Amino acid sequence: CRLTLSTGCMMVEGTCFVAEQDGVTIQRRPTPDSETLLVLEKGDEITASELLLKEGVQWVKLDPGSSAWRSSTGQQVLLNLAEEAYVATALAGLGTLLRRKHAQSVVAQQEEEGVLSKADIEEVLQMSPDPSLLLPLESKHWTKEQLVMYVMSGGASRPKNCSLPNEQLLANIKMTQEDIVHAFAEAINWILSADAILIGSGAGMGVDSGLGTFRGGKKGVWIGLDAVGLAYEDICQPKWFNDEPHLAWGFWNYCHQAYQASRPHEGYQTLRRLAKRCPLGFFSFTSNIDSHWTASGMSSDRVLEVHGAVRWLQCSKLCCPDVWKASNDLGLTEDEQTHRVHGVLPTCPKCKAVARPNVQMFGGDSSFSGARRASQKAKYDAWLKSMSERPDRDSLRIVCIEVGCGLTVPTVRKEMEKTVREFPGARLVRINPENPGLAPELSANRKGVSLPLPASMAIEELGKHVSKALEEAQLATFLLWGEDGSGCEIRAPQTASLGRLLRIAESQTKTKVQFSMGAKGVASIPMSDRKEVLGLESSAPYGFTIDVKFAEGSRIEPTVVIEVQAKFGLPGAMNSELARRKEQVSALLDEMNELFADSGYQSRVRSCGDRQELLKEIKAVQFGVLPKYGIEASEKGTMVMATWISVVQHLEGLQKKVDYSMEMSGVKNLGKLPASSTGLAAPMSSPKRIASKA
Repeated sequence: CRLTLSTGCMMVEGTCFVAEQDGVTIQRRPTPDSETLLVLEKGDEITASELLLKEGVQWVKLDPGSSAWRSSTGQQVLLNLAEEAYVATALAGLGTLLRRKHAQSVVAQQEEEGVLSKADIEEVLQMSPDPSLLLPLESKHWTKEQLVMYVMSGGASRPKNCSLPNEQLLANIKMTQEDIVHAFAEAINWILSADAILIGSGAGMGVDSGLGTFRGGKKGVWIGLDAVGLAYEDICQPKWFNDEPHLAWGFWNYCHQAYQASRPHEGYQTLRRLAKRCPLGFFSFTSNIDSHWTASGMSSDRVLEVHGAVRWLQCSKLCCPDVWKASNDLGLTEDEQTHRVHGVLPTCPKCKAVARPNVQMFGGDSSFSGARRASQKAKYDAWLKSMSERPDRDSLRIVCIEVGCGLTVPTVRKEMEKTVREFPGARLVRINPENPGLAPELSANRKGVSLPLPASMAIEELGKHVSKALEEAQLATFLLWGEDGSGCEIRAPQTASLGRLLRIAESQTKTKVQFSMGAKGVASIPMSDRKEVLGLESSAPYGFTIDVKFAEGSRIEPTVVIEVQAKFGLPGAMNSELARRKEQVSALLDEMNELFADSGYQSRVRSCGDRQELLKEIKAVQFGVLPKYGIEASEKGTMVMATWISVVQHLEGLQKKVDYSMEMSGVKNLGKLPASSTGLAAPMSSPKRIASKA
């Protein structure tokens, strides 16, 4: 067919589309491979009789007898269509083909009986003396009188069952500088002793990454909201993917692009570093849909995105529970006037319906696919359950660090408070510059503190002070001996309680430690009768720390020896550090015993006439062997050797080697010899006397 010129007026605005490029085809059917009937020039304007959406492509339907306005000539052109035809607004590989001309951007919403309009709510809010006053989501279902009372009272006068807490009844709403300093000190101490960390985050966490919050002082989501006359809660409803999918994707494509363009701030890394120290692990429970936790490097196995994530797509019709990862660039562009998108909309690979983000939306989102979230939640629940079932659950220090979580959708706040109430030893650190309030009982019982500061500032301070405290902390080596011959060697703060030592042992050795709620331990000093019984909440008393050499090298480390009513894996099992210590002590004994058993040494020992002569022979052997094991050849070195041996000599095979060394070295004969042929006493610090005590 060919176009025929005709005269006439310019086409009526409202459903008018303009060709964005030359060669835009009019086709017989709404499919890309259909027969081409006509070709439009760039700037040609056509009027749609109907808009169709098929497999993500929007098609303009033209009725028989339709015409086009050719802007290049200022004339109307008859299309000579004998039947209905179709033009795609965008196609993959071709980009935008048609754009809507001067379309009405505002969404016409049908007024619901008994529901306040956006205009009604804004009119009442103008009366408020507090511009930052938050409204609960259900406020549009109040009467206008109820809304006025709520606004004019600053939220104090409210309908029954209002979902927002009355902040005037919360603790820490107003804090002095001294209060904040004290709160920081409490939070730092809790984090230092944390067995597990639960990170709760909301929109306030993303502010320092350049993202806006949905409400409050940092409000800033999508500029198109006011233009289309919708509130955030309105555009975040799944109905738009049926009613006006290009508008829906106008908003969600903006979110997708914003999250792709932004980068997680340093606070994400800082919290991850703090959490990774914990012997029982960590988890991120977030209402954010920006995927920043996984983008910051946190394992996806440690993240629960309770409201889903824009980065993942699903079918808007929920033909199946499948979700799939969206491409970085969806190929959509937003019309600056209408705020609808141009381009091929994402579609479900199975049924070809329009796809949508895998985000739980407002308005009773029955089409949300919960499969991905259910998988994340199963891991989260298993983590909490593993701690709940421990014999020491009541003493676990679980620190909930809540960052930037608002009141209007309090999913994260409620989860943090629930965890703190379920575990007696749990504590809450609430970081929020706008809503720092705590339930009075949490504050009164010292189970929670508030830090009314921006997220990155508060996290940076916590990270800096915790790191400094860790650098200054006095660590010790702990040798923990189980009741079945098992044991482990760990490093921990000298003041750590027995229960925390068992938890650290599990973390460092990757071994399940079996013990009961009433388990006890006995701290002892090698080569001494001093002992002290410890409960799970007790630490080894001052004076039970002795200096003992590491398994290898010459480094001397403060060491505590504790026998525990516990089992460290299989009977007789040891972690690699303890096994290496035993191996090195055994090697030293073997080497010395071989020299003691030498016929030449035995001949010299038999000829010794006093203790000094015998000790001289013993030292000659010891001083020749000790440097190979990082111990100096001196009187002090023999003391180091004695303690090094004594902490492990009860292990299988070592006591026999110690006994053999005592016999073959001649130590057993020391008491039978005179102190000295000259009548002088032998030095009390002789190495073999110390070894004999071992």
